[in-house]
Amino acid sequence: MNKIFIIVPICLVAVFSCDRPKSSTNNKYSIPVEEAQIIRSVDSRDAKIILDEEEDIILLDVRTPEEYAEGHLAGAKNLDYNAPNFTEQIQQLDPDQKYMLYCAVGGRSGKSLEIMKEMGFKQVYNVTEGFTELIDKGIPVTEVDRE
Repeated sequence: MNKIFIIVPICLVAVFSCDRPKSSTNNKYSIPVEEAQIIRSVDSRDAKIILDEEEDIILLDVRTPEEYAEGHLAGAKNLDYNAPNFTEQIQQLDPDQKYMLYCAVGGRSGKSLEIMKEMGFKQVYNVTEGFTELIDKGIPVTEVDRE
C-alpha cells in the first residue's frame, strides 16, 4: 500500500512534466505575434513614447468636428464618436493597421477602443487622459484656420 502512495505521485509528475513540442512562433503566446491583438489603454506619457517609436501609427480623434476644428494632433483623422454612422466609419478602416485613439478626456476613445476590439482590430491604443494631456507631453498640434 505504501508503494502505491510513492509510485502514483512519481508517475503523475513524469506524465505532466513531459515537454510539449516547441511552437514555431518563438514567443510566449500560443498564436504568432502577427496575429496577436494589442488592445490597451495608455496614459499620455506612454502615448508619446509609442508615437515616437511607431512610424506608421494612425491617430484617430473621436471628438466632434467642432472640437477637432479648434485644434487636433498633427496628422490625426477625425471620426466623430457621436455621429450616427460612427460604427460604419470604423468598419472602413484597415483592421491590420496600428491606431491610437484620443478624445477630450478618454471616455469616447475608451468606448471606441472596445468597438474596435470587438471588430477584430489588431493594434489599438486608447489615450486615457485626453487631448490636453497629449499637448502637455509635447505632441505636435495642428490648429485649423477659421475664415
